[in-house]
Amino acid sequence: MDVTAATPQVRRAPPNAGIYLFLLGFLGVLIQLPLGLDAVGFGPPFEAANVAKTLAATGNFRDPFAVPTGPTAHVAPVYPFIMATAIRVLQQPGAVVWSMILLNAALSGLAAAMLPALSQRIYGRRTPGIAGAVLLALSTQLMPQWEVALAAVLLLAAALAIMDAGPVRAGLWSGACILTTPLSLPMLALLLISRGKRFFAIGCVLALCVCAPWILRNWMVMGAPYFIRDNFGLELYISNNDKAAPDLIRNEALWTQHPNQNRAEAAVVARMGEGPYNRMRLRDALDWMRSHPRQFLRLNAGRAFYYWMPPAGEGWHVYGYWLATVLGIAGACLGRHNRAAMLLTAGAVVWWLPFLFIQTVGRYRFPSLWVSALLAGYAIDTAAARVGSRAGRHVLDPSSAPEPVS
Repeated sequence: MDVTAATPQVRRAPPNAGIYLFLLGFLGVLIQLPLGLDAVGFGPPFEAANVAKTLAATGNFRDPFAVPTGPTAHVAPVYPFIMATAIRVLQQPGAVVWSMILLNAALSGLAAAMLPALSQRIYGRRTPGIAGAVLLALSTQLMPQWEVALAAVLLLAAALAIMDAGPVRAGLWSGACILTTPLSLPMLALLLISRGKRFFAIGCVLALCVCAPWILRNWMVMGAPYFIRDNFGLELYISNNDKAAPDLIRNEALWTQHPNQNRAEAAVVARMGEGPYNRMRLRDALDWMRSHPRQFLRLNAGRAFYYWMPPAGEGWHVYGYWLATVLGIAGACLGRHNRAAMLLTAGAVVWWLPFLFIQTVGRYRFPSLWVSALLAGYAIDTAAARVGSRAGRHVLDPSSAPEPVS
């Protein structure tokens, strides 16, 4: 018997896995259009698209709601500027929509293709990243009216730069990510500090330099140096009141009291100015939370659950989120002695913390979903390795061979 022939082979990722994963993410998103599985939408209900349209027409970053409300920091600047550029260059609405669809399909493919490189850094092999990338691609819903695909790619790029590059590159990627989605700040700060105080200091200074022009713009135009966005008071108020529900889809307050849905409320924003309006709503939210502690705690518990296990009413993609959560927990437990994996796990938890207090929906989690997908990929890869190892031992065990026929 040739023992070497029966020895289990080391599982290696194919050299062109990145290309295949890119195509899976790219085409997997595009195929949602003819199947009716996408969530594409542009126009008045979408704040970033409203700002982009005004920016393209007037050069002013303003009016995120259905009626003119003045200068804004309600949305982060990067994605509206990208959409405004597409509007100016292409001009035709159909061409603009298709350009954003193709951009987001490419970003989805890029996120999937990048995950094996991070897996190599975390686990010393690419196969967990390949399994995680497949799960990520199958959990991605096409929604080019939001910046979530871009935010996912930038967060992945920043994490890779922090772990593998110097502080300059890490700081610049982190700054670009924060300018696109300021929610990434706590997670990136956690990753930066893990590299030491000097690395952290240099990275933070450079990230702040990237964001500083926008903060200065907010100070000059909005009257206060808001850190990228100024909408926390409104979001807290919409998420914590008598009509509030834990998840965005069923939150009656969102559909009846938000300035984007309620023209009378938008008129209040226009009259007061966005900054004073958000400060007023912040006080309202805090007053309600103090006077309704039990309801507040129930909302927190619901938001905690629905963040990790989104309600099925959101659409088909939530089943991928469920799988990423369950297998991700298993992967985190299996890799609990891997410091880098635990650091990413902690980063995903830090990303989640604001959504204890604010209504949740799947797209809020999506920029960090790749962490759960990678952990899930590690669980899948570990299980496959153990099954393969048992099968190999069975082949090598002479007692398991069939009796020869005489």
